[in-house]
Amino acid sequence: DQTVLRGDPETCKFTVVYLRDGKPIAFDCVNTMKDYVQGRKLLESGVGKLDPALLADPEMPLKDLL
Repeated sequence: DQTVLRGDPETCKFTVVYLRDGKPIAFDCVNTMKDYVQGRKLLESGVGKLDPALLADPEMPLKDLL
């Protein structure tokens, strides 16, 4: 299991992505509504393994990883 941090907790705007075997299994979103909506779609899609570096980049929309 692995966690990936998107954004900066010091700004109170960030997302934590939880991975199991490289696949997202959960998102904790703090003041990041886009990540919440797009992360939910990723989970519903059953997306496979994702690059943690791409997930960590807050400039990379999660919808582009579908």
